[in-house]
Amino acid sequence: MNPIIIVAGTFAAVTLLWLFFRPPFGKNIVRLNTDQRIVALTYDDGPNPPYTDRLLDVLAKHDVKATFFLIGNRTEKHPETVNRIIVEEHQIGNHSYSHPLLGFLPPAYVQREIERTDTLLQRCDPDGVFKEGEIEFRAPVLTRFLPVAWVLAKGNRAHISCNVWSWDWTTQKPDKITKTVLKKTKPGSIIVLHDGKAENKDANRSGTVEATDRIIAALKQDGYGFVRLSDVNNQL
Repeated sequence: MNPIIIVAGTFAAVTLLWLFFRPPFGKNIVRLNTDQRIVALTYDDGPNPPYTDRLLDVLAKHDVKATFFLIGNRTEKHPETVNRIIVEEHQIGNHSYSHPLLGFLPPAYVQREIERTDTLLQRCDPDGVFKEGEIEFRAPVLTRFLPVAWVLAKGNRAHISCNVWSWDWTTQKPDKITKTVLKKTKPGSIIVLHDGKAENKDANRSGTVEATDRIIAALKQDGYGFVRLSDVNNQL
């Protein structure tokens, strides 16, 4: 085969892969746009009682607000926990309806997953705070690949990623989770922890609850404050 054709084909394939995995359009937020000593605690894959409720107890103890990215079918299963999150003035976000790897699915499927959960979250909000298209969205496993980026960009909507992974889905040892988060946290960090589990299964998250208590105490001692994403929309 002609070497020029081989090189051109390889370049085209690499370019297509790059465009798929790193779309050059749309907004992907990995941190708060600030150098202030503030951070955003975010929790994925809930609601998951009793661990979400225990987590809310810890946040209340420290007078800290957080953002919860909720799975739609778990929201249907545990509306009372979602209601508590809202009543206690935490922010709720969209984490898809069934937690598939959206980045590998057709745009129409991606849109249905997002819109279905938007509708559920709006119903959980009797005061109408969460308007369609204004609810923050985070893709499962943060797979902001081409189909997800395209759907979000079409709706003029950002994807909320992070710059601090807790890796608490791999371990529930509080010491390890705490150490991982504190080591990586800087001013403006968006921190990802998990009050539930992917594939919508029930999961023991007692380690995340304990780690949250330790993380907040340590960061407060180091002069940090905590915000919801909605508190700093102009800094996203």
